[in-house]
Amino acid sequence: MDRPRWGSLGINADDNFESTNRPYHAKRPHKKSRAGCSQCKRRKVKCDEGRPTCRACRLRKETCVYPGTAVTPSSPSTPNSSSPGRSPGLSPSSDAGTVVAEPLFRPRQLVDALDMKMLWFYTTWGFHYFSIQTGRSAAVDHVLQVKVVEHAFRSPFLMDCLMAVSSLHLRSMNQPIQAHRTANYCARAFEGYRNAIEAANPADYPALIACSLLIVVVSSQAFRDPEGKSLYIIDWMQVWRGIGLIFEIVSPAALQESGMAVLFYRPPVDLEKATGYIPNNLLFMIASIRPGDADYGHEQTYYDMLKYLGSLYQEMREHGFNPILDLRVITFFTFIPKSFIPLAKEHRPRALVILAYYLCFTKLIREVWWMRDISDDQISQVCREIGDEWSHLLRVPQSVLKMTDKVEIAQTIINNRNWSPGELDLYEKNRDPRLDTDLKLVNNSGSEVRAYRNQWRRKASVESIERGDVGFDMSSLGQSAEFSPDVAKPVSGPS
Repeated sequence: MDRPRWGSLGINADDNFESTNRPYHAKRPHKKSRAGCSQCKRRKVKCDEGRPTCRACRLRKETCVYPGTAVTPSSPSTPNSSSPGRSPGLSPSSDAGTVVAEPLFRPRQLVDALDMKMLWFYTTWGFHYFSIQTGRSAAVDHVLQVKVVEHAFRSPFLMDCLMAVSSLHLRSMNQPIQAHRTANYCARAFEGYRNAIEAANPADYPALIACSLLIVVVSSQAFRDPEGKSLYIIDWMQVWRGIGLIFEIVSPAALQESGMAVLFYRPPVDLEKATGYIPNNLLFMIASIRPGDADYGHEQTYYDMLKYLGSLYQEMREHGFNPILDLRVITFFTFIPKSFIPLAKEHRPRALVILAYYLCFTKLIREVWWMRDISDDQISQVCREIGDEWSHLLRVPQSVLKMTDKVEIAQTIINNRNWSPGELDLYEKNRDPRLDTDLKLVNNSGSEVRAYRNQWRRKASVESIERGDVGFDMSSLGQSAEFSPDVAKPVSGPS
């Protein structure tokens, strides 16, 4: 994809958006409607001339009256009526083609040219950074470019989130977006998202689904705050886990109806096979736990965490650098067991060591602007926090700190100086067939799931029921393991 010419943004350092209160109006050329309703003529918007009620009046819940017709006595006379009157003699089925020439309303937060540019930037370029399928799948592109924006026009908190993401992205590219405007966007995004979760309004479910993905990006800015909280990686891990909370609120049917399920596909994980790729020093770190140790009783949590970490080692050893590896690294925190979070929050040394090894993999992610500048600072903080007693377990993270070459970092992570990535560039379009076959809705045990009776269930169990397998134990269907789908990354993008 060609790099955009950022000079064409028209965002200048001298622009004083705060002192300019002129609203930005986008007029689109359209064919005049000669027989439109009175409401549309008054508002000077395109009328689709639908009978008995045009689309604009239906959406606004206003009485739709065409010139030369009368409102029936039973029709309410107030503009806020939800029961529009019919024009006599017209069939409800007569409907002209719907043409919307411009938005039927302008959200209150789009108040000036900068707001409009933020939205424009997201729809033309920024959306690339939320799925590895961007540019490969027309369906994914449509969801990110069109559906997300449609829901943002209906749910202001999602629009605030889009504004925040775009402003942070542009600032990362050294564009002159004023810091206080970015801070205002972010504050509104967090407040709106929190309030929407508390309200749990079904009408906002599609926007909540999209916002759970975008809020991860907004919150990543704390990594680049020089006065940010120490070991912020732990807080960010909890933000990722918040995606699971949304999927507890939103039913499978609502997810499918929103059209956004494709944004939360993850590659499956074979946890048993991944166990064979866990570094021996980390396995020994857990095996050495004895009665009286502060971590005694938490061994299984640590082992489970190491299995997910092992899936990263497995992917890199078997397939080299590729989009699926990037996806596994970025979505890592959506898999981890809940019981690991309090251990990390207590800064248990073993938990921090595991996080340090994960952070080594994040240093391989170069093309995703919101994943940059995370690894080095956080690894250094882990090393300072746990001290010399555990330093022998941090030799790999400490070595990675000093490296910039991607291949050298990978060789250090897997402890193989002779390793080299495959000859084929799997980032090239259609080079990795797994992008078409392996990305699915996957639960936190790594198994594919599907909706069954409006609950997430393991696909294999559902198929057994549908086949009518003799002797199938219905109790094995159960609830699928905790389900927290993913947010993804682009295959390529600007440096």
